[in-house]
Amino acid sequence: MIALLEEAREFRDVAEVLFVRDWAEASAGNMSLRLAATPAAIDKQTPDARKIQKSSVDMTDLIGDCFLVTASGSRMREIAAVPEKGLCLIRIIDDRHFWLIDGCEQLSSEWPTHAGLHSLFKESHSGERAVVHCHPLSLIALSHIFNSETEINERIFRLQQETRLFMPEMLGLIPYAVSGSKGLAKASKEKLKKYRLALWDKHGVIASGKNLSQALDRIEVVEKAAALYLRLKSLGLEPEGLSDEQIADTLRAFKK
Repeated sequence: MIALLEEAREFRDVAEVLFVRDWAEASAGNMSLRLAATPAAIDKQTPDARKIQKSSVDMTDLIGDCFLVTASGSRMREIAAVPEKGLCLIRIIDDRHFWLIDGCEQLSSEWPTHAGLHSLFKESHSGERAVVHCHPLSLIALSHIFNSETEINERIFRLQQETRLFMPEMLGLIPYAVSGSKGLAKASKEKLKKYRLALWDKHGVIASGKNLSQALDRIEVVEKAAALYLRLKSLGLEPEGLSDEQIADTLRAFKK
């Protein structure tokens, strides 16, 4: 069934970008997408009791929704080639259980974080349906240099106008937490109430979007600014970037 879903093609396309850019080494990185509508074929089926699995996170707000989620241990290079071999198609049955309709047997270990974010998106009516987690080199490097959200944003969001235009609320910074932990899930949900892109300290980024491509756009734009900052620093420069007046003029011109 996964192979027939249009959304699976977007997983393939985004996975290829993550792999080619070395933002998802080995089995790193994960993605999820809440389907806009339940495929008719699923509504006609009765859940197979052998395919009902338990989740460690409360999913009350997601009951009835269907998701495509990257599987535990899946590699982006493989999803880019054959997406159905690295994805899970699930439907939320109740607050703690989901039905594995098709695909791999085990969801990404980061599902608790993804589920929390999808609950947030539904609560806020933001229209966001996609979550992408990956490991962009320059942004991770900055988390080793700065431990202040304000300081990181002051450095990289002055370097080019596109960053401010795409991400006017800038970048959230989440203190170090163990991957797949409830602590990381809780912190991510809290941070993405304000931001659409957050940096997990010394780990990677988590981004949201109305679709996977939009989430990737947000990562690309901010990663470019981080890379630009590191390039200038490697030349012995501390860039001043755009002035407050230049930023205000840019935002005004584009009505942001």
